[in-house]
Formats: sequence, C-alpha cells, structure tokens
Amino acid sequence: MRLSCLLPALFGLPALSALVNIEFPHLLIPLKSAEPDTAFKTLNDATVSYNSKTGNQVWTGVNFDVHDINGTTCRLRFLVNTNSYHNPPFSLKGEAPFAINISRIEPKLVNGATTWNNKPAIIEHYDTYILSTASATEIVSRWFQCPAGRVAQFYVHAGSRRDLEVYWYELNYAASEGGPHGIVLEMYD
Repeated sequence: MRLSCLLPALFGLPALSALVNIEFPHLLIPLKSAEPDTAFKTLNDATVSYNSKTGNQVWTGVNFDVHDINGTTCRLRFLVNTNSYHNPPFSLKGEAPFAINISRIEPKLVNGATTWNNKPAIIEHYDTYILSTASATEIVSRWFQCPAGRVAQFYVHAGSRRDLEVYWYELNYAASEGGPHGIVLEMYD
C-alpha cells in the first residue's frame, strides 16, 4: 500500500495535485509540406495527416496563452467528446492504428506568417495518442512545469509513417456535456 503512494513520485507524476485550470488553444495553424511557402491563418478546426505515397504531411501548430495562475505542473491532453447530442466534428481515415504525436516547439509561431519551410524547431516530444472515433488513448505523456503568464506552443503531427488523416473541430464543452474536444493544456497545483 505504501509503495502505491510513492509510484507517482517515482515516475514524475503529481501524486495529489488538483486540476486548477484547463487552457484551450488560441491558435490552430495548418502547416502543409505540399505548400511549403504558404502561410495560413488560424482556424477553429485542425487536420493532421501523412500520405505514405507522396510523403506529404499536414501538421497543426498550437498556441496556448497560459494564464498566470497558481498551476505549477502542466500536461497536454487530446480529448474526444463522444456525446451524441452534440456530435462534435471528428474523423479518422487511413491505416490503423491512428497515432498522433504532440511535440513542444520554440515559441515562434506567427499567425499568417509561419510556413512549413520556416516553422520553429521541435524542442522535445511530449505525448503520443492512439485515436479511435470513440477515444484518444494516451500512450506517452509528459508532465512539465507550467509556463504561467507565457506562451506555450506545440505541433500535433502524425505518429507513424502509416496513411493518416485526423480532423477535429476544437470545442470547449463542460464535463456534463462530454467534456472538451481536441487538444487542451491542463494546469495542476
């Protein structure tokens, strides 16, 4: 019993932390390898894709303007709301398993100016999810110090070289309505 209390600490997870805030993206910027010099403006929906025949990829650049509150530990989540009443837009195409990665980047994304060719470098890999139409299963997840009062930026990109197309519309639903839909940043104390 005592060992189970120590496991979160051993693996770098907050043992008794409370969720204090959920941040939603302020930018979702498409980055397309087939249009390497085209800068797109932010959208409310996002696509991540990989075509094994052409090698073309679409990544989504994500920007969080993190509130300056007491959250000290953060994590990213990709959530699929399956509430049939709301029917949130979400589709998967390609070859299963449908894997996506979320990687932290230098905070240099600029709405309407960042292209595939000038995109910021990846700093480190944070999360991997296997998606289905009913869920997002976390395979790898990393907790990190919250960048309170600053910008945090990430890419959502294909997690393998299998054909993939993931489409979602970012939505902020309450827990009673099935919860958020898309990528969020959770802040814990």
